[in-house]
Amino acid sequence: MNNHSDMTETFSPSLRWLITNPFFLCIEIIFIYFIINLEFSYPDDLFFGNLILLVFASIYFLLNFSPITSIQTSLIIITVLIQTVFSLNDIETSYFFFPSLLIVSQMFFGFRYFIRSKIIVNDGLLFFKSNSFSCRDISVESRIKTIGRIFGFGELIIHHNDEEFILAGVEKPIEKRRILIDNFRLKPHPQKANWSGTIVLFLVCSLILISPIFFIWIFFYSYLSELSLLSRILCSTVITLLLTILILNIRLPRVNKDPASDIMGLELVNTGMWTQIFQWNELLVVKQLFRCGWGHNNYNGHKAPIIGKKMCGKWNPIALVIMHNLMLIYQMIGVHRRKIYEHHIDAIPRTYTIPGRKFRYLQEYVSKPLNLENMPEDINVQFILLNKQLERSGLFIDDIHAGNVRINSDGKIRLVDGELYTDGEVLIKNFLVNGIDDRLDGMEKVLGCERIIRWVDHRVSVDDLLKQR
Repeated sequence: MNNHSDMTETFSPSLRWLITNPFFLCIEIIFIYFIINLEFSYPDDLFFGNLILLVFASIYFLLNFSPITSIQTSLIIITVLIQTVFSLNDIETSYFFFPSLLIVSQMFFGFRYFIRSKIIVNDGLLFFKSNSFSCRDISVESRIKTIGRIFGFGELIIHHNDEEFILAGVEKPIEKRRILIDNFRLKPHPQKANWSGTIVLFLVCSLILISPIFFIWIFFYSYLSELSLLSRILCSTVITLLLTILILNIRLPRVNKDPASDIMGLELVNTGMWTQIFQWNELLVVKQLFRCGWGHNNYNGHKAPIIGKKMCGKWNPIALVIMHNLMLIYQMIGVHRRKIYEHHIDAIPRTYTIPGRKFRYLQEYVSKPLNLENMPEDINVQFILLNKQLERSGLFIDDIHAGNVRINSDGKIRLVDGELYTDGEVLIKNFLVNGIDDRLDGMEKVLGCERIIRWVDHRVSVDDLLKQR
């Protein structure tokens, strides 16, 4: 662990937070006032206009985008009240007066937060606004909400006794949290993944992907209006299925350049189903995930509406591109979760993402494979502890066969691969994997640990190795 207590580090909101929070909020307000004026003749008819503003303020408050959300929603409510008072007293104002006043006040408080909100760490002390704390007395966590994940920022939360202090709009909050823990000795604050995880986002994306199929069906159902009801439904369904299959089999070119071409000079350590692993240095390996058409190209063991062989290469069916990219996305979500929970789950090796490389990351090199020679005597105890730590974190980890477990120099297990899922995500994941992948014979617990799962296939399991011992 590094000790940089004599150095100064400053953490502050990013410029993109300023653009996506108060600035974008002001654009939304302008749009709402435009609609109000268009539909309800604002300011002559205030009732419906004020109702729309109040509903918007309530939704915005519930979404809770930042620490100033309460101020932002209060400003909207105050504007509604003042508009009402002016209207009841027949006080005439310009159409632009209240919208302009609301926008100016929103930008003022946004800029105020942007300029004044900083975490400064120096000489064993942490300063946030008018507060100062000893680094040893506080803990830190990172939080990334959906909107922040889209625009690349999140929150740092400082905990002192029962109080919490939030700094919003921080770029790469997970990395910043790691700096505070490793370099300035802040304690990692316990974090637990919410039940749903990415389910909402997954369902929204699924609806977007499926919606064209629905519209195609509606089009043909309307077009075939001269047929009987049963014939319309049957013909529309058949035509839609055929068109969908044809569309999904349209071939798209792969990326021109092998994503791993710049690291091919390094020593190749291993090749997995989705990954090439190279020796970066004595302490780290670099993992490159395959893009569609590179590396793992065989999908013949998967259920997919593909005409002919289910293989990827220079040209790839849209259906396989979607499947492959979905797996890549969830693998990278798992990588980021490894970074978040590395201080809470001992068996997770250190992981580092690489700026500008979406599907490449560095990982702590764990030298020994799990085999009969290297197997720790207390391996059962270590897996039970891992299961407890996963439970406290609200996570499952899957694909834990013997090859994904390695042993460090202290005889401790390290899970060098396997995806992390929340309680809700694992239900959908199990359904999809069992329904799509014909190569699997199901899933089972590793050493009886309910949150550590392996896919039942040809690969050697931890349980098999333990039986051999």
